[in-house]
Amino acid sequence: MTPKEIQVLNQACKSAGIDASKIQPANPFEKSGGTASLLQAAVAAVDPAQAAKWRVSAGGGLSIATLAELESGQQLSQQAQKDLWEHDADFVVDYQQQQQSSKVSMLQQLEDETAASRLRNKMREVGGNEDRAREAIQREDAADQARKEQQLASAEHARQMEQRINQQRLNAANLAGVSFN
Repeated sequence: MTPKEIQVLNQACKSAGIDASKIQPANPFEKSGGTASLLQAAVAAVDPAQAAKWRVSAGGGLSIATLAELESGQQLSQQAQKDLWEHDADFVVDYQQQQQSSKVSMLQQLEDETAASRLRNKMREVGGNEDRAREAIQREDAADQARKEQQLASAEHARQMEQRINQQRLNAANLAGVSFN
């Protein structure tokens, strides 16, 4: 087993509440029984692409019906998509990439809409002048950034002061002959 496969199996064990010390580093889809079923379901949840690879490695594969649908060029039925999800790691990876790309695109669209709305609102505040509105937004953003940097600097200063105080206490205790275990 590769290190990635071992990691997937370990995560699946944790997810399913199975004692990983009692699981052999082997394809869980080649096993049967209650524990194997739990582990198989957990692997499918943790890493569906790896689950598909292991199903195929254990002797599974796409059904004739799915293959026929693929050859037809028509839109795939839910059953065929499920079969592909369970037995075609490339299909799983492509689907997950499409989902991720869709999320990123949606987040970018929301950010763009928010920025446009902010600009419109600021334009109303400054009398409709877009250049003045953009300048005001830039000033607000710079002030926000400066506040964030000041907060980080203050937190770092407090952390350093606490370290120095603790070191001074430790030094004082050592001078007094007090020992900490």
